[in-house]
Amino acid sequence: MGKNIEKVKKLIAGVGGKRTPGVGYTPKSIDMRKVGEEWTDSRGRSWKIEEGKRKQITKVPPRGFDKCKNCEKLILKRIDQDTYNRMQKCFHCQLDFEVDLKAEGKWEDWVKDQEEKRWEAVLAEYESEMGEIKGAKSSFDTTVANAIANHEQGLNKI
Repeated sequence: MGKNIEKVKKLIAGVGGKRTPGVGYTPKSIDMRKVGEEWTDSRGRSWKIEEGKRKQITKVPPRGFDKCKNCEKLILKRIDQDTYNRMQKCFHCQLDFEVDLKAEGKWEDWVKDQEEKRWEAVLAEYESEMGEIKGAKSSFDTTVANAIANHEQGLNKI
């Protein structure tokens, strides 16, 4: 009989060798941690046990922290977040606002005003970046350029 068949028969009969214990380090598991205990994992993330559940400690507030300035609804959906980032309103309040503007005949003027504001912001950003570039000291080494130019002039005279 093969060795494997003998081992299986012994295993079924309940006769077998001792199991080799694992070798190495076993970290604390979540079950061993106490409520209120904080720790940092191998990736550098901080954790805490609260109410028997593991929670990550972050510096960023949870999503949905913002509220629509009109209806006080929490901003949870992505479409609401995108609209809130631009207009500080949820999607539906912004939609209602634009429908009211169209009904009053002021929508086209509002759109034109929004475009002007956007281009003014783009121009201000451009001017600030160009001012930084003009004000910065050039890292161009003129001595190398002069040496090359002088060498080339010497070759042209021959």
